[in-house]
Parts: sequence; C-alpha cells; structure tokens
Amino acid sequence: MDLRKPGTVIPAAAAGMLLGASLLSGMPMIAAPPEASVTGSADPAEPSDTEVAAYFSARDPFQRRLSREPRLQPGSQRYVRLLRRSGRQGSAVAWRRWSIPVYDADRDTPRYPVSLTAPWAPVSELSAVPIPSSAVPDPAGDGHMAVVDPTSGCEYDLWQARRTSAGWQASWGNAIPLSGNGVYPRGLSARGSGFALTSGLITAEELRRGRIRHALAFSYDFVREGGPVRPATESDGTSHERWALPEGARLQLDPSLRLRRLKLPHYALVIARAMKRYGLILVDSGGGVTLYAENPLSAGEDAYAGLLPDEAYPSLAAIPWRKVRVLRLPRQQRDPDIGLPTSTCAQFSR
Repeated sequence: MDLRKPGTVIPAAAAGMLLGASLLSGMPMIAAPPEASVTGSADPAEPSDTEVAAYFSARDPFQRRLSREPRLQPGSQRYVRLLRRSGRQGSAVAWRRWSIPVYDADRDTPRYPVSLTAPWAPVSELSAVPIPSSAVPDPAGDGHMAVVDPTSGCEYDLWQARRTSAGWQASWGNAIPLSGNGVYPRGLSARGSGFALTSGLITAEELRRGRIRHALAFSYDFVREGGPVRPATESDGTSHERWALPEGARLQLDPSLRLRRLKLPHYALVIARAMKRYGLILVDSGGGVTLYAENPLSAGEDAYAGLLPDEAYPSLAAIPWRKVRVLRLPRQQRDPDIGLPTSTCAQFSR
C-alpha cells in the first residue's frame, strides 16, 4: 500500500502482502477436477434473494447484484488465465488464519486508546476504540480484527493488532460509519484497497442458510501496480504483468452455469452461487486465489461445524474458474490522494 500525506509519499507494508508466503506454506497444491458440460439455464433450485444482510448502507458496492449480461472488460479471458495461474497454487477459503474476527460492541463495551506503531502512520493513536474483553486478533501475520458497534454507528478496523502490557497496539487502525458505503474515501484502511474489513466476508450463518447476499472479497498474486480502480481507493499492487487485475476489479462466475451438475460440496455451491449473482471484488494481494470467512475466534469455535471441512484452507478448486469473467474496469486511479478525511467515527491523536 502506498500511503500518502499531503506532498509526501510514505512507503508501507500492506496488510495483504504478507499473505503470499505464509498462506502458501500451509495450503496444499490443489488440481481442479475435469470440467464437464456445465452451461445452460440457471439452477432452478437456487434459493431466491428477498433481502440483503449487510453492515453498511445500500450504497455498499458489495451489495450490488449483477445483471446476467454485464459489460465485460476487453480481454476478459486473458485476465482470467492469469487468475487461474495464481489459482494453481491453491484456491481456497481462509478462515482460521489470515481471516477476520469480527466482534460486536455496545455502549457498555470498554473503550481503549490503540497506539498506532507503523513508521509511516500519520497519527500515533486511534482513540476510544470499543474492544470486548474476549477479543483476540487473527493469529497470522496481518493480525486483523474488526469491531462493529451499532450504538455508535461505527466499525473499527485494525491491522496487526495486539494486546500488550502497555495496552492495545496496532500497526494501523481506522474507523468508518456503518451508514456509509464501507469504503474509506481516501484510503488508509486496514486492507490494501480501502475496503472495510467486514466487506465481502463469508459467515457461518450464510453457509448454514445456503445464501450469501453480497459480493465476496478475494485476493490473488498478480495485483496490478499503479493504483486502484473504483470503488477501491488505494492499492498495494506490485505486478507488472500485462493482464494483472487492479484492486477494486469485479469478477463474475458465468450466470448460465448449472452448478448442481458439478456436485460441489455444499459450502462451495453456496459460494459459487454468490459468485454468479454478486461476483468477487479484489481487495488485497495474497497467495493463490483466496476468499475470506469470519474467523471462528469471533464466530465461535463450533460455528462452522458441518459447514466447512476441518482443514486449514477449504478448497475451492471444484469451482470452474475458467468460467469467471472480468467486468468492465473503471479507469485506474494512479497515485490516489490518500489521507485522513474528517470522520464521525475515527478519533485520532498525533
């Protein structure tokens, strides 16, 4: 992530850049199965969408349902070939590590100052962050943690959070109103792309219900350098590959696929349906093609029992990734104006 104060370029290690080496070291190499004839009319047994469950307002780009014939990016399949090259290292769901624990807060939750320790941080403290006593950050290198407080109308996002003898610290943290669209308007988020940490997360309840009513956040290896595309507001991309995707790119699984013919595991079927209806949005750099589920640290140790395989990174290799297409990309925003706008949620101290 290239973080900028006015007139100053501040280099930083982005949250997602740590994912590549560590995730791949624990993820098995997964070969996709043969893809039979899978096109045709939409699956008749798919549940209908009657409402949207989300943290943010209807302006949240993750809530936008896609048409069956959206405008595609010229060269869409060339981008997808590079995506599949990344996916040969593994396509999977991160849940126990490299994922996001999401904690609930209310007016009685204790509030703490969180020291911000990254050398590039333009401020030194995020104040009055509600943190439940049971809160634990994700154990992997990104140390992500989100706290949602409906009483204040805010979500608090932390990167590399840790509880120390001196109190709570994080390399970086920020907060965003739940009444907004879930995108930090000038970046400086806890992700590489400006999206709130809860955006695009898969939950145990969604898998149990069999419906995900939003787009899915994903990362992969080849994130284009040079800035994001809207709705992303920052980028940690470094790839010079011609067909690399910029952060903020939106993809869709071909809506004509007959998913039930693939005999996917239940969790993969639910995810594939969401990929058809709402798509995937690139939110970070990482290893392989990775989607994200809420960490059991906050969801509950048994929350995913019977819903996800009891393995480190449940595979998504059975989904026909060659049937993904890239939606029309907005103009890439080079050198975005990253900074800290006035916020009703984030209280900073210098």
